[in-house]
Amino acid sequence: MAKIGGMTGAPKLANRINVYTCRKCGGYTVTIEIHEGVTPFMLRCRASGREGDCCGMAESSYPSGEKPSWKPSWVPDPAWEWFKPVGSEYRKLNRAMREHVDKGGLDIRPISRRKSTL
Repeated sequence: MAKIGGMTGAPKLANRINVYTCRKCGGYTVTIEIHEGVTPFMLRCRASGREGDCCGMAESSYPSGEKPSWKPSWVPDPAWEWFKPVGSEYRKLNRAMREHVDKGGLDIRPISRRKSTL
């Protein structure tokens, strides 16, 4: 397994799992990176499977950037994926998000376009 070097915010390898824990509800937002790129340390809680059900902020369980390609058995399978928008997906982004993607950042979406293999 390859090691991820660098500091937080450095591009990460694809297929890494991250578990974000909500400070408010305690729920987990589990993500997988399907492309290489930069992901945030915090995001809005999506533990219910939808953004907005909880107004809390969820923190990455891997702040050092060293995320495993596996997850503990008690953590649910990823329900969200980090991806690099291209084509029409990219054109739909607002200016700030386009700038984020242009600098190596990834966008997030529910996993619905592919079957989880975890």
